[in-house]
Amino acid sequence: MNIPKSLEFNSILEKLAERTVSEPGAKAARALTPQGDAGAARLLMEQTMEAETLLIKRPSYPVCSFAAIGAETRRMKTGASLSGGEILRVISVFRAAKLAAPLAKDDAAQMIPAMAKGLFYDDGLMKRVEDCILSDEEIADGASAELSRVRREMRKENEFIKGKLQSMIRSQGESKYLQDAIITQRNGRYVVPVKSEYKANVSGIVHEKSASGATLFIEPASVVEANNRIRELEAAEQKEIARILADLTAGLNIYRDELRTDVEILTELDVLFAKAALGLAMQASPAVFNEEGEISINAGRHPLIEADKVVPVSLKLSGGIRSLVITGPNTGGKTVMLKLIGLFAIMAQSGLMIPAKSPVKLPVFDGVFADIGDEQSIEQSLSTFSAHMKSIIFALKHAGKQSLVLLDELGAGTDPQEGSALAQAILTELMKKGSMVVATTHIGELKVFANEHEGFENASMEFDAATLTPTYRLLMGVAGHSNAILISQRLGLPGNVIAAAQGYMNVEHLEYGRLIEAAEQAEKRARKMQKDAKEALREAKDERRRAEQTAQKAAEKRKLILAKANEKAIEILDDAKETAEDAIAEAKRLGKQDESSRTVNTKKVRDQLTGKKQSIEQHKKQQKKERTLKAEDIRVGDTVVILAMDAPATVLKLPNAKGMVRLQAGIMQVDMHVSELGPGQEEAPKKGARTSRVELAPRTQVSMEIDLHGQAVDDALIVLDKYLDDAFLSGLSEVTVIHGRGTGVLRKGVQEYLRTHPHVKSYRQGQFGEGDIGVTVVTLK
Repeated sequence: MNIPKSLEFNSILEKLAERTVSEPGAKAARALTPQGDAGAARLLMEQTMEAETLLIKRPSYPVCSFAAIGAETRRMKTGASLSGGEILRVISVFRAAKLAAPLAKDDAAQMIPAMAKGLFYDDGLMKRVEDCILSDEEIADGASAELSRVRREMRKENEFIKGKLQSMIRSQGESKYLQDAIITQRNGRYVVPVKSEYKANVSGIVHEKSASGATLFIEPASVVEANNRIRELEAAEQKEIARILADLTAGLNIYRDELRTDVEILTELDVLFAKAALGLAMQASPAVFNEEGEISINAGRHPLIEADKVVPVSLKLSGGIRSLVITGPNTGGKTVMLKLIGLFAIMAQSGLMIPAKSPVKLPVFDGVFADIGDEQSIEQSLSTFSAHMKSIIFALKHAGKQSLVLLDELGAGTDPQEGSALAQAILTELMKKGSMVVATTHIGELKVFANEHEGFENASMEFDAATLTPTYRLLMGVAGHSNAILISQRLGLPGNVIAAAQGYMNVEHLEYGRLIEAAEQAEKRARKMQKDAKEALREAKDERRRAEQTAQKAAEKRKLILAKANEKAIEILDDAKETAEDAIAEAKRLGKQDESSRTVNTKKVRDQLTGKKQSIEQHKKQQKKERTLKAEDIRVGDTVVILAMDAPATVLKLPNAKGMVRLQAGIMQVDMHVSELGPGQEEAPKKGARTSRVELAPRTQVSMEIDLHGQAVDDALIVLDKYLDDAFLSGLSEVTVIHGRGTGVLRKGVQEYLRTHPHVKSYRQGQFGEGDIGVTVVTLK
């Protein structure tokens, strides 16, 4: 696939390589290429989305550093032994494989766990290497019993030699022969510095003479044998180390094929998680590929411009529009816009997230061709025009129906009339080929050309005439102008020169410029009105939510009062039952008393029963007060309860001016006051719902799920709110909200909204088979 250097995709790959943790990963990141096949491009994007999900979910980074071991595996294949450093490089692959292996059991993804299942490591061999090799150049004493014995003997001999030489230095008789009171080494043997005039006084072997000849480095005869023994032990040490390294190499060589597979899988995982990390750092969104040729970029930010300086731009090409002609002043951002479109296409097809708000919609291109900037070549003796034309000829020759062609300053660098004619012919030819074209220009005729030809659309980079500065915002459907005269006037060009310049311009051109300026102002006003409307809608939604929450609290308070009343009723009835039982017992006892006593005690019992009856009547009145309906709550056809009889009845006529309601109670029609009626059992309010009843027009069937995938959070919440209302009123008890995996921003926004919604009882993340973290399952009240 053709990738123009002018788009600076290599700089994006360098940013990606910086996010990798291994040498093979960084190399693979720098070699990343976009896929021209739609299926392959989608697969790359889905893998990156999975990596992002896992990266957010896991507490630690899932891949660690590992070495490129191609040279080591080739050496093992020949039977050669590896050095300690080389063995550590090889074992780093097993260490990384062990860290990444748990990915295979993660049910939050599918493709990455399948990759991780191919990883292999040998815990026993890893521990053996870690116990034996301390660093690239150091083998542990405990690597073998023989090595431990040899090094113990070496230490013993060293201590013997140092003791002998220290006694010589401390001796009053021998210390005077020494140049310095130190012990040093020459040729790997311990010596002392002796003054040359005392050579005869110190018996031993002379190993070296100082440059001045004043000092001789002599190995005293008393330590010669010990030094010889150390040399023998050193040879034994090296022999044992070679045996240990050969043994470890043989253990690794068994897994040579597994190691190669590990490196391949780990490299791919390293790049995938680097893509996800880069996407999170850029606050990027996944691209959605389409076959309709639609380009939709919402608040896209050029990834190579500093975050505090970049101005987000939006662009949408759809409905058969295949070519966009962008005009506007110099330094207005036309070239940056051109590069952004091409760079986004290449990034998306390489599996990289796009620094823009979701959704980002792009076609899959089989090639991107660009003629951007001044590519004049002195070495090739090409003028600016010739360099441009060479790039355009290449694009005309190789671009096809699925290609993207980016042309900067089309028609510039030559006679304006000829340049205009060539530009129109080039655009026409590319349109015939079916290529998607984005071109920038200052040529006025091309604005007219784009306006008059089907499949073309004008756009311009906004310019603030008041401050003489570009805003870097793209205005779709509006052709721009260069503002050269206005800029020159503000910069101090004499007025007579400005007037003369305007005189040379034809009236149509001046009028065209005024129309464009008016269109820009109208677009600004429309954008402000849209912003204000969104803010007003948000405030209205907040007010509605607060009102619903207040109503819900009132309903809960009323329910609590009724519950307390019911508890009181039970208490009264229990007490009445006890009183009645006492009365019966008292009656039996009275039968055994005289008449006078019976009369007094009977009155006492009657008074107790009367008191209980009054308590029950008072409670019934309280219950009646709590259960009565309001006139506005009653609708024809409602089932209500006649409180005095606790009997159901059907409403035939609405309450009249006096509050009287016509009811059908069994075979009888009666008129009752609204205060004597309560809600029927079937109309009793649901838990947490408002107690008022609303008559609804017949509704269409509401789906059990709603798909918000790809929508911006604000837009998605508006759609979700209406859906929850419909689902609640339709009696659904459980619904599914599809928000996709993505960066997690939409999922977080949806779940925060559900947490306070009055219709929502609870919600949970989707399980395996339901959509995993891509959906939220909602239980309604």
